Amino acid sequence: MNLLLITEGDAERWDSWSGIGKSVVDHLRGAGHDLVTADVDLYGASRWLAAARMFSPNRKRWGVRYHLGDPGYRARSRRAAKAIAAQRGRVDCIIQIGATFDPSGRGDIPYVLFCDSNIQTSLEGTKYGVSDTAWLRQPEFDAIRRRETQVYRKACAVLTISDYLRRSFIESFDLPEERVCTVGAGPNLDLSRVPEPRATPREGVPTVLFVGKQFERKGGPLLLEAFRRVRARRPDARLVIVGPPTPPPSGPGVEWLGNLDKNKPEEWSRMAEAYREADVFCLPSLFEPFGIVILEAMFFGLPCVGTCAWAIPEMIVDGETGYTVPRDDAAALADRLGGLLADRPRAHRMGLAGRRRAEQRFSWAAVAARMSERLQQCLPSSPR
Repeated sequence: MNLLLITEGDAERWDSWSGIGKSVVDHLRGAGHDLVTADVDLYGASRWLAAARMFSPNRKRWGVRYHLGDPGYRARSRRAAKAIAAQRGRVDCIIQIGATFDPSGRGDIPYVLFCDSNIQTSLEGTKYGVSDTAWLRQPEFDAIRRRETQVYRKACAVLTISDYLRRSFIESFDLPEERVCTVGAGPNLDLSRVPEPRATPREGVPTVLFVGKQFERKGGPLLLEAFRRVRARRPDARLVIVGPPTPPPSGPGVEWLGNLDKNKPEEWSRMAEAYREADVFCLPSLFEPFGIVILEAMFFGLPCVGTCAWAIPEMIVDGETGYTVPRDDAAALADRLGGLLADRPRAHRMGLAGRRRAEQRFSWAAVAARMSERLQQCLPSSPR
């Protein structure tokens, strides 16, 4: 097929959409499709104009209003229309990532959406102030929801990253079940650079690893509190934090490695070393539509501890590949982390089980195959 993939940011780079766009592009091309990409993000004067029209003295509210407000949506939609016009007559189908713009002027070219969240799921993080909807007033939320609904309903299909998200589209947006398909996700890593897991439990300082740029949303402060409790029982324990661009609050045993770029060889080496030096990976998010970094930890052979919500239980099998714990429960989190650090053979068995599960169920090649099958059904000559 001849495909046009449209997203905010350059999908040819790993820093777009947490690397998901790049993974999709590479594997759809690897499956034999002719695919071109278009970046509809706003730059220069158009960016400043949209931001000015959505100004708020609260910086976080301003950022959300800029990204989800109508001026930015219309400007991105115009950029999408230009990208579609440039490929008219050469494209069989359009793949759009997210719903922050409309594929305007597409005529009879079908389009599908690939999504890792929607405005309705964002409500689940409002209580903790860690999702976009926490900074929206009700009329603003309602307007965005109506707009997203129209984008979803006009699509030939909505492809989701998880079963959890698929249910949200069906239940919250009243989309027909047959038009919403879970295609899954894989790790945003070059797996050829990921070493085989250790054959035996590791030795050395008992270590917990956290990886995530958005420290508060991904439960960083909660992890610090849980680790303080772990450290009270295991004074030699260590917590390594990767991702936040600025140092989080520190404490005994806490190390911050900064925001490591997987595309830079020396920084990738340091990140791979952090995975290899860890006994357990932890992501106790307060709001997490998916959490691909969990898959990456699984490929490194680490047992994972994460929140028992959203799509996380689709990755972590509680008691088999790690543990899931209630959201915002420092005591439960400390108990699971402490138990794994104290029983390295069990942690090692869980990590190996997680690696097997990741290899069997989570690969971008499998995602590309499922996407290809659904895209084929959207072509005019194919039965719907």
